[in-house]
Amino acid sequence: MSFRDDWPKMPDGRDFDGRHLLALVRSGNSPFHDKWVVSLLIQEIEENLCAQVVDIPCVSNGSNNYGVHLKLSSGMDVVARLARGDVNMPDYDGFPIHVQVPEVKFEAEVYELLQSAPDILASRLLYHRVPVQHEGPKLESPKDIAGRRLLVFQKAEGENNVWRTLSPAQKSCLLSQAARIRASLYKFQVPPEFASAWLRERLFEQKPESFPIPIAPTREFCITLFTSKIEATIKNVGDMIGWEDDHNTVGPVAAAAKQSLLRLIPHIMPAGDDENLLYRFVIDHGDFGVHNMLIAMDANSQPLATSLFDWETGCIVPAVLSDPLMAVTVDLVTDEDAAPALTRLPRTVTAEELKQIATWPKLYFEALFLKAPDYKRSIQAGKDARHLWFALRDWRGDDPEDYFGDLGAWAEKRIRELSVNQEVT
Repeated sequence: MSFRDDWPKMPDGRDFDGRHLLALVRSGNSPFHDKWVVSLLIQEIEENLCAQVVDIPCVSNGSNNYGVHLKLSSGMDVVARLARGDVNMPDYDGFPIHVQVPEVKFEAEVYELLQSAPDILASRLLYHRVPVQHEGPKLESPKDIAGRRLLVFQKAEGENNVWRTLSPAQKSCLLSQAARIRASLYKFQVPPEFASAWLRERLFEQKPESFPIPIAPTREFCITLFTSKIEATIKNVGDMIGWEDDHNTVGPVAAAAKQSLLRLIPHIMPAGDDENLLYRFVIDHGDFGVHNMLIAMDANSQPLATSLFDWETGCIVPAVLSDPLMAVTVDLVTDEDAAPALTRLPRTVTAEELKQIATWPKLYFEALFLKAPDYKRSIQAGKDARHLWFALRDWRGDDPEDYFGDLGAWAEKRIRELSVNQEVT
């Protein structure tokens, strides 16, 4: 089974360095010859951007996509993000077509929507298309690239993956810029029709099939969102839970936890005069960090963020559930009281390195909350709701009885502490 291409090797056995691809293609020596046809990508871009490809300076590979830097006869530089997996390849085991198509459409709409907010620095999307699944058995590698999703962007100045090369002062400068971008995204006013179209679609699994009330930026809807999510995740005793391949079913412990959670939900949703701030809709990037930014250097040798890209894991949530995580070489997060914290520390970190790393979340969140003080308020006010939401998000299908048993025990503890008496209706 496969879900993406391996990175190609050259005839001498070395990994392809990603350079001079156009010359290799024209000489009949494309390193991708047994994976996909580069000339078809060139043809598609030329036809849709009305310019000739004159050079391909660099090709890189991410977890799911190739990044192909192309120079055009119009003078524009573009980056084509082409999927490393083709839905038509034999034994394809990646994201199915019904997942990929709305994902591409959502991302394209996000790029278009955020062009009205230049402070967010969303990349400029020039062309995109969804993957196409051919009919019939998949017996041999595809002869085309139709089964790979494709997005083409105007290339902004700068490079990514530069964090490790920056000095402490440069890192501090970049963290402040990232905080301003994140604050602008948090404060962006999501159009109601956009939220209605995409909120349920972009929920993490397991999704409710629908909501019993209209999608709206209100406390009532947030309670409905939680309730529907719990109902979709934990059904009745004996029903499947999680993913089909895991062959797990709802047991008595998970079923009891469900009732405890449903009972608790209305009592952990903050109420008051600032409900309009806590429950308004926010677009979360889903993978916010320096690895998804282009960074240039200004005249004073200070880093300058020029573009924020890869919104394919984005979602729409009430502000009270927005995740402020910022990824560098570690993850910059907050605790339940909005105090700066760290996760994903390397095991080999030294005391001196830890001292430096520990300054990053303080710098980042101080700048973020200065620009978006309501963000800090929403994290503090919604700590119980956030605990439950992120616990649901982070479950990967393992040991549902134990996992939801622990979550149910937490719910019962909070029920006692909050003196909740009424039953679920």
